[in-house]
Parts: sequence; C-alpha cells; structure tokens
Amino acid sequence: MKALFRIFMACAAIALIGFMFFNTPRENEPLKGPNANSNIIPKTELKQPEMGATTRPKSGMSTLIGQEAKVVLEKYGEPVRKEPSSYGYDWWIYNTRSSTFFMVGVDNNVVTQVYIAGEDLDASPFKVGQKRDDIYRMTIIDYEVTANVGENIFIFSMSEEDMQTRLLVKFDGLFAQLYIDRETSELQGIRFTNSETLVLHQPYEMTYQGELVTSTPPSSFLQQEINVANAAQLDDLINVTRVYHDLPALEIDESIEEVAKMHSEDMKVQNFLGHESPTNGDLKKRLETQGIEYSEANENLATDYFDAIEAMHGWLNSPEHRKVILNDKYTTVGSGVFLNYYTQIFLEPSSQKLDSENKDSEEPEENIDESSP
Repeated sequence: MKALFRIFMACAAIALIGFMFFNTPRENEPLKGPNANSNIIPKTELKQPEMGATTRPKSGMSTLIGQEAKVVLEKYGEPVRKEPSSYGYDWWIYNTRSSTFFMVGVDNNVVTQVYIAGEDLDASPFKVGQKRDDIYRMTIIDYEVTANVGENIFIFSMSEEDMQTRLLVKFDGLFAQLYIDRETSELQGIRFTNSETLVLHQPYEMTYQGELVTSTPPSSFLQQEINVANAAQLDDLINVTRVYHDLPALEIDESIEEVAKMHSEDMKVQNFLGHESPTNGDLKKRLETQGIEYSEANENLATDYFDAIEAMHGWLNSPEHRKVILNDKYTTVGSGVFLNYYTQIFLEPSSQKLDSENKDSEEPEENIDESSP
C-alpha cells in the first residue's frame, strides 16, 4: 500500500512539473540592432572610395524610385494600407499575398524606396531566394559605399556581419540593401532606396562631410500612428517569413497585440530591456492579467532598429529568435511597437480553446429556406 502511495505521489509531482513547464512562457535574450553601435562621424575632408556605381537596372521594381506615386497606382492599384513613418514618408503596403508582398515609400508624391519580400516579384537584378554566393559573383560589392545628397558626402562602412547579412550595393542614383538569411544564405528581402532616404536611415556606420541630413521628429499624436503602423508591418513580415519557409501564417490577435504594445512602451518608459517588467511582471503574468489562455507562449524583443523591416531581419538572423519565428506550434501572434522598442508575442492555444473551436466547427449549419420572400 505504501509503495502504491509513493508511486501516486511521484506521478502527481511529475504531472505538476510538466504543467508548470509547458504552461510557462519560454524566453530568449532581447536583441539590440546594429544601429545601437553605429557611429556618425563628421569630417572636414573626406577621401571617397574609388569604386564607382553599377549601371542602374532598366527593368523591375527598382525603376519606381524617383517616379510619381501615380505610376505605382497605375501599375499595382491602391495599396491595402497607407501608413506614416518616422522619416517623413508614408509606407504603402501591398500585402494581398505573401508571394507578392512589397512596400513602397512615398514622400511628397514621389517614390523614395521600395521593399520587396515576395518571391514572385521582379527585383532585378536580384531575386528573393537568390544565394549570397551568386550575388557576390554578379555584383560589385565593397566595404565602403558613398552617397551624395546635394553637396554633402556620406560614406557608409559595412562590418563583417553586414557583408554576410546586410549588403549595400550602389547603382547610378540608386542603392539596394540586401537582407540575407544567415542560415540558408538566401536573399530574403531587397530594399531599393534613393540616397537621401538611405542617409536618413543611417543603417551603417557613417562618416560625412557637409550638413547631416535629418528628418523632423513627429508629433506625439503622429508617433502613436507610427507605432501602430510598425506593429502592423511586423505582423505582415512575420507571416511573409513563415509562408516562405512553408509554415502556416499566424492569426493576429488584438488582445495579444495590446499586451505587446504595453510591454514595448513599458521598456521605453522604465528604461529596461527584458521580458520581466518591474511593474507588470514576466510574460506569464502579463498574459494572465489580460485573461489570455495558452498552452505555450514565447516573446521576441528588440530595440535600436530604425524600422520594422530591419527588426524582423535581425530576429531571423538570431538563432534563438529564429526558432520562435519558425516554430510550427504557434498559431497566434501579436506585435507591439513603441518608438524603437519592438515586442512580438507568440502563442500556442490552450487545449480547452482548441476543443471549443473544433466543437464549433463541427456544429451543423442551420437550414435556411431560401424560397421565402
């Protein structure tokens, strides 16, 4: 009898430990973007790199740069969303399908940049899915790239990491940032941009001569809209990434979005970077406070990226964050952004919720008499 009692107690302890483990959110280290350590150095005299620019592509979506916005409308129709940015331009979002996902930056009715993540789009001379070695064979690439804005000279210096995952290529009057997946060595996204927008973003260590090009800080009201826009773009980008890797898209949950938004703001206001808030607790407590049920939860955090595109590619090239993004257990996501603090929460639904959803889907539909007037 005592032996049976001991076995029962051991099984109960194992079950309790299992419940606590599987119902406890997983955590990984927050990610700090390369912009956190980028230096902006003024010089009275600069020696420009000798390498010139590659001939500008004559076809593909890069040809939109510098054209009036009506050209985009004529070719692709109205965007699904138009959203403000921190740099004065608006993002036009085309997210109907992952394979044709792209974003267009429009400033004063002129296209200033195009971001391409859909593998069915013409990103000549590049293509989503292209191997890094192939890019190096066909493209002139150097550690330093010069951009001119008026009489001002800007020289961007790439690190070893940038040369592997965030290449900068110069064309005549055009630049391309190439976002490469470290694990697969495949091109995941292409950002074509003009020189002024590149300088506004300051994506690499930069030396300059002349006047620094900057944007006007947005009002507090506009900043709220920008935060919402960046969160929506994170939602788009996570699903584009998952579909590309043959995983199902995640459902966007507004209640999880609220938890993520609150945590991003909390990190900025209370000046910390981590999963546990001094006032609101860890992810488990934050989800419980909002009454959100789940079987497993995880959270990706980042800061010091200049926009959602950079943050998503940063996460994808971090092994721990990548595991979360490409985990097939998760079915639901919520993103929240406050200034340059990014939070994305992933959930596997609770068994009770799954049972309820399955039951609802199995209920017979009501018969409707369509012959009635």
